[in-house]
Amino acid sequence: MKTRIITAACIFAVIIPIFYVKMVYGINHYIYILGFILTVLAANEIINVKEMEKPLPLEIHLLTYLGIIYLAFADSFVELFNMPEKYNINPMPFTLIIILLVMILRKNYKLNDAAYSFLTIAYLGLAFGCLVNFFLQPNGMYALIFIIIIQNITDSFAFFVGKAYGKHKLCPDISPKKTVEGAIGGTIVCTVLVPIYAILLKDKLNFPFGNSVILIVVFTFFLSVIDQFGDLIASVIKRHFKVKDYSNLFPGHGGVLDRLDSILFTSLVYTYLLDLVSKLM
Repeated sequence: MKTRIITAACIFAVIIPIFYVKMVYGINHYIYILGFILTVLAANEIINVKEMEKPLPLEIHLLTYLGIIYLAFADSFVELFNMPEKYNINPMPFTLIIILLVMILRKNYKLNDAAYSFLTIAYLGLAFGCLVNFFLQPNGMYALIFIIIIQNITDSFAFFVGKAYGKHKLCPDISPKKTVEGAIGGTIVCTVLVPIYAILLKDKLNFPFGNSVILIVVFTFFLSVIDQFGDLIASVIKRHFKVKDYSNLFPGHGGVLDRLDSILFTSLVYTYLLDLVSKLM
């Protein structure tokens, strides 16, 4: 517990000043660099966990790094450097082609390996791209903080409620310690508390469905549920490869993907769902 607290304090000591200079002074450089470092570390973790099962070809290493980084930062490169839109190329068709060619040319690179590579590149690239999008939007940091608060309150109270009252396992084959009671408790507390933040800062969050308190509460409830799915998605991969954490980068907390698992999935759902709503309304 002591190690977890010290690590968490160090993480906050780095993140809070970076968030502060971004939100108060509009300085993008530091948070952009932080996002890039976290993206590279996450790509490294997703490769390493797979290599606990079998080595991956060098070209798949390179493709994973480049694919995730490009998907995450392509839009921001175009915006930051005023590049013509024609340079914002969708890399997924080329990623698929290369992976399929490697599957044919490399004897030990099988169909399930190819599927893993394509899925993880797409997921991490798009999810980190949503985080980077928050960095660049005028009020995007308020949305990111909204998601972080949802994650922390949902996960914390799911743990405490589950420890006190948990009797029914939620997904025993994926995450044996999670309980139905904990999941419900975390979501209820989140749905009660987090809308206060969203209502107070509704002009900053600027939801496309308007400022209806009822809709904000419903949306918070939905994201709290999604947050827990994000944790389970990360656990599926770890359970498959029989590892507890993606790495030991943060003592007591695991790796980048252990800390950002729920935030990445929730950011992905938040971004594309609100984009869909804004186009339909």
